[in-house]
Amino acid sequence: MRKYLLIVSTIILSLISCESNKETPDQDIVLKIGNDLKYKYSDIELYDSSTHILYFKELHPEFDKINQSTFTFLADGAEVYTGSFWPAYFNSMPSGPFISSPSFFQNYALRVENWRIDDKTDPRNDPQLMQSLKEHNLLHSGLSVQINPPEINGTQLTLSFTVTNQDKSDLLILDLDKIGPNLFHYFTNGLTVRNLNSDIVFSSNIKYETPSSWNSWKIEWLSPIKSGDSRQFKIDYTISSPLYPGEYNAFFIFPGLEFQVAKEQLIQEAGRIWLGDVQINKSITIR
Repeated sequence: MRKYLLIVSTIILSLISCESNKETPDQDIVLKIGNDLKYKYSDIELYDSSTHILYFKELHPEFDKINQSTFTFLADGAEVYTGSFWPAYFNSMPSGPFISSPSFFQNYALRVENWRIDDKTDPRNDPQLMQSLKEHNLLHSGLSVQINPPEINGTQLTLSFTVTNQDKSDLLILDLDKIGPNLFHYFTNGLTVRNLNSDIVFSSNIKYETPSSWNSWKIEWLSPIKSGDSRQFKIDYTISSPLYPGEYNAFFIFPGLEFQVAKEQLIQEAGRIWLGDVQINKSITIR
């Protein structure tokens, strides 16, 4: 009888243990890719919430081999959102969060993109995920960019914008005043203005300047912006057709470097090189 009870007790304890292991996720995992790749908070250098870029402490050559797969972000063991690695040769658009393959960054960083979003439904800065990253001292706020309604004087349209460092770290940004509008527009398509019918009424016509090599960059292109500080810039465009007073939508991308920057180059004496870009889509009034 005692032997029977011992066997029954062992089976019950085993079942309880299995169930407990099944219900208790690994709370150290923040990112899963496919079925095999898992990354812990301790693998992460930082997350930039302005560009949705996850920086890793080490190089990860496996990122270069991922063509199609899924990924999942977790917060303290709970799944927050999922997405897909999306090959650049696909003609269709992904329906949710995605990571481009091949990546536009070297294999110490992954950027999550999302083309079909608004501020209320974008899962990439989910509050639960942001809080867990903050608790692990990984959350950085990057840059914010504000544009002003374009000023029009005859055939000249002037766009002014303000870049603010919301990060707790000093950052190095592409300096429009140093590199000039032509090289600046190699990294961005510039300003686009649409009317309320979504017809383009103006699109940047500045001829871009190509760097000496597609993956080259110079430290002289960058300027430091301290945590909490702002920089103001302006770009002059030439318009061939008048923009009449009224309501419009302005789209502008403030760019940073991407694939050009190696892991060992990321941190400079004056601060961290800011990678990625910030996209601004804003309703404006032209008077």
